[in-house]
Amino acid sequence: MKSTVRNHFPAFIYLSCIAAALFFTSCSTRKNTWINRTYHTVTSKYNINFNGKEALKAGEKDLATKVKDNYTGILPVYNYPSKNDLNAILPAMNRAIEKASKAIYKHSMLIKGKEYVKTMDDAYLLMGKAYFYKQEYREAQRIFNYMANNYADIKKWECTKEAKIWNARTALQLQYYMEAQSLLEESKITAYSLKKRKFNVLYNAAAAEYQLTAPDGEITTAIDCINEALHNRPQRDFKTRLLFILGQLYELTEQMPDAQRCFTAVIKRSPAYDMEFSAQMHLATNYDGSASQRELIMKYLHKMLSEKKNEPYRDQIYYAMSEIERIDGDTVMRMEDLALSVTAYDNNNYQRTFSSITLADLFFDRNEYVQAQNYYDTAMLSIPKNYPNYEAIVKKSSILKDLVDNLKAIELEDSLQRIAKMPPAQRDAWVQSMINQYTENERKMQEEEAARMIALQNTIGMANVTVSDNSGKWYFYNTSLLASGRTEFYARWGNRKLEDNWRISRKQELTMEAMEAINSNTTLSTSDTLFDEDGNVLSVRENDPKKPAYYTQDLPLTPAAIDSSNAIVINALYNAALIYSDLLNDFARSNETLEKLIQRFPEHELAASAHYLLFLSYSNLHDNNKALEHKNIILTKYADTDFARLLNDPDYYKRLAEQEKALEAKYEITYLAYSNLDWAQTVLLADETLPVCKERELAAKYAYLRGVAIGELYSKDSMRTEMMKILADYDNTAVIPLVEIQLSLLQPASTTANAASGGQEGAVNGEEVVFKHYPGELHYVVVLVDVMKAATSKVKEDIAAFNSKYHSIQNFNINSFYVDKDRQMITIAQFVNQETAMNYYRSMVTDSDFNKLIQNSTLVIYAMSATNYTTYYTKRDNRNQYDDFFKEYYLDSFN
Repeated sequence: MKSTVRNHFPAFIYLSCIAAALFFTSCSTRKNTWINRTYHTVTSKYNINFNGKEALKAGEKDLATKVKDNYTGILPVYNYPSKNDLNAILPAMNRAIEKASKAIYKHSMLIKGKEYVKTMDDAYLLMGKAYFYKQEYREAQRIFNYMANNYADIKKWECTKEAKIWNARTALQLQYYMEAQSLLEESKITAYSLKKRKFNVLYNAAAAEYQLTAPDGEITTAIDCINEALHNRPQRDFKTRLLFILGQLYELTEQMPDAQRCFTAVIKRSPAYDMEFSAQMHLATNYDGSASQRELIMKYLHKMLSEKKNEPYRDQIYYAMSEIERIDGDTVMRMEDLALSVTAYDNNNYQRTFSSITLADLFFDRNEYVQAQNYYDTAMLSIPKNYPNYEAIVKKSSILKDLVDNLKAIELEDSLQRIAKMPPAQRDAWVQSMINQYTENERKMQEEEAARMIALQNTIGMANVTVSDNSGKWYFYNTSLLASGRTEFYARWGNRKLEDNWRISRKQELTMEAMEAINSNTTLSTSDTLFDEDGNVLSVRENDPKKPAYYTQDLPLTPAAIDSSNAIVINALYNAALIYSDLLNDFARSNETLEKLIQRFPEHELAASAHYLLFLSYSNLHDNNKALEHKNIILTKYADTDFARLLNDPDYYKRLAEQEKALEAKYEITYLAYSNLDWAQTVLLADETLPVCKERELAAKYAYLRGVAIGELYSKDSMRTEMMKILADYDNTAVIPLVEIQLSLLQPASTTANAASGGQEGAVNGEEVVFKHYPGELHYVVVLVDVMKAATSKVKEDIAAFNSKYHSIQNFNINSFYVDKDRQMITIAQFVNQETAMNYYRSMVTDSDFNKLIQNSTLVIYAMSATNYTTYYTKRDNRNQYDDFFKEYYLDSFN
C-alpha cells in the first residue's frame, strides 16, 4: 500500500504543476491560444457580464417604478424619467458600467486590432445601455459608435445589431433626427434579413418612437411599426403598452373600430389600474353623437363616479364627460364638466393642467379674461416645461395676470371710494354689519369644529377600546375605520395634497410672517406698524376683523387720499386699455375702457393720450365719425401737444427722428471738444443743445459732459453742484454710475453724494461684474460650509459616501480650505464642462440629506468654471455677485 502511494505521489505533483501552469498561462490576454480565448470568454460571460446584466435589470426595474405615465396625451413608446428621479437607479447603473469596464480591462484580447474574446461586444453593449439609462447620452453614443467601428461584422458580433438600434434611440434623445433616421434605415435591412422576433420588436419599437418624436414623423407609419412589433410577440407588459398607444393613434386618425379593439384588448390583459381606467375612458368616449349612445355612455360614466375605487380618477371622468359635451356642441355644459375636473384634482398634475388650460382657453375665446386668468393660474401650478405651446401659455397667463391685477385695482378703489362717500352713520352701520357677519361665521366654524372634535374623540375612543375588528386587524389596518377618518378629514379640510403647510389651500398668498406663525404654532399680531425711511411711525394697520378700524383704515376719507385712489384707478384703466388693444387684440374692450377713463377723469394728463388712442382705434375700425370726434377734441383742447402736431403733420415724428439724429451728430462734436479738453466749447455746445433735446438719455450725456467741463473751468464745488443736479434730473439713465464715481472723488462731500444717490446701492449697481460665463471650460462643484453649524470634516465624509453610492465609477478629488472666518469651501474636482458639473449638482441638491442642510443654510452649493473659481478665491469683495451669476447662467439655463 505504501509503495503504491509512493509511486503515485510524483505523478500527482507533476499533474498539479501542469494544471497550475495552464491556469497562470490562461490569464494572459496577449497570447492568442485556444485556452486563453476559452478562459476569458467563459469567465467574462458567466461571471462579470452576468453580474453586470443583473445590475442593469435591477436598475431597469427601479426605473419602471419612477416613471408616471401621462394619459392625457399619446403615451411615448419608452418613458424617460426626469433627472430628479435618476438618483434611485444610479447605483445599479454604475455597477453595470463597473462590471462592463472590468470585463473589458481584464478579459479583452485585442491583438493587432482584432478582438478574440466573443463576449466583448456584450460588455460594450451593457456599458452603453447603462449610460443611456443614466441619460448620459453623449457617453452612450461614443460607446455605440465604437462598437460600430470595431465590431462591424454582425455575423460574428451579435450585439452590434442591437447597439445600432440603441444608438438610434440615443440620437433621438439628442435630437439628432437625421442621424437617428439613418441608423434606423440600416437596422431595417438587418431586421428583415434576420427575421428574429426580439430584434424585430426592438427595431419597430424604436422606429415608432422616431415617428412619434421627430418633426417629420408620421402617425400612419408609427401605426405600421407598432403593428409589426406586436406581430413579433413582445414581452407582456410592453405589448400592453404598445396596444394602448396603438389605440390612441387609431383614435387620432379616426379609425374608431380599430381603436375600440385595441383598448378592449388592453383591459383584458389586466394592466395597472391607471392604464385600465384610461382605456375604459377611451372606450366610454368613443361616441358617434347618437342620443342612445350618449345615454349609455353618460350612465356608465356616472356609475364610475359613484364607485369608491375611482375617487382618485374623478378628474378624468369629468374630463371624459366634457368631451361628450364637446362632440354635442354644448359649450356651457362642457365648461361645467371641465371646472369639476379641475376641482376634483387628487394628485394627477397632468390632468389638472390639461383641464385647466382647456377651460382657460374657452373663457379666453369668450373674452371672459378674469375667469380665464384664474384657470391659467391653476395650470401654472404644475405645468411641465415640455407641455405643448408652453411658452405661449406662460406668456398668455402673464398678460392676463397683468390685466386682472389692473381690473381688481379699479374694483377695489371704486369700492373704497363708494364706502368713503357714505354718510358717517351709514358707514358705521356697514362696518358693524361686516363685524357681525364675521362674528357669525366664526361662531358657525367653532360649532362645526366642536362637532368634529366630538366625532374625532368618539372615533379615538372606539379605536382605544376595539383596536381590532373581527378579522383581528389593528386600527390603522382597519379599512372601515380608515375610510371613516378619511371622510372626516375631507369634510373639514377638503381634498388636500400631502405637502408642507397642507392646511393652507392657497399658499401663494401666504406672507413670510404667516408661514412662520403656522410653522411655530404662534398667532400673528393683531396690528402692523408701518414706518418711513427714518423710522418714524406712518400708521398702525389693524389686523383684527372684529374692530372697526380693520374696515375703515384704507378708506380715502381726505382729499389727498382720494387723489391717490383716483391715480391708481386712472393708471389701471390706461394700462388695462393698452393690454386689451396691444396684447389681446380686443379693441372693443380697449375703446370702452379708454372712454370710461375720459368720462371719469376728463382733465387728467392721460386724457389726451386716451383721445389719440381712440382716434387710431376707430380709424382702424373704419368708424370715421367716432375717429373725427376724437381728432377734433385733440386739435381744440390739446392743441399744444405732440398728438395735435402729429395729426396736423403725419411726418412729425419722422422730423423729430431727423432732429434727434442731428443732435446725436452734434454730441459727437461736443464729445470731441470734451476729449480735447476744450472746456469752454463743451459748455457752449451743451447749452445750445439741452433746451431742444427731448430724448432723456441723450440729454443726460450732454449734461454730464457739461458738468465735468464746468468743474474744470471753475471749481470742484461747481462740478459737485452740476453732478447733484444730474442725479436729480436724470435718475436711472446710463450716466448715473459715472456721476457717482465723480462724486466719490470729490472730497469731502462724497458721503453726502452717496446718500443723495441712494447710499451703497448705487455703488453696488455700478460695480464691475467680475465673473464670466465659460460653459465649455473645466468645472468644479463647490460646497460652502457654515462652520458654526456643521463640521467640514463630517460634510466631506458625507460627500465621499454620496460619491461612492451614486458616482462610484468617477474619481473625484475632494479638498477644503477657509474662504473667510465663518466658512470653508469644499471643492469637488473635476468636471469636463458646465453640463456634467450641473448633472452632479442636481443629483447632490436633490439628495434628501444634503437638501436639509441647504434649506437651513448650513450649505451653499455652486457649480463653477475654473476661471471663476480663481476669481472667487482672489476677489473677496465680489463674491456676493456669484449667487446672481449662478442663478442666471446655470440654474435658469439648466432648468
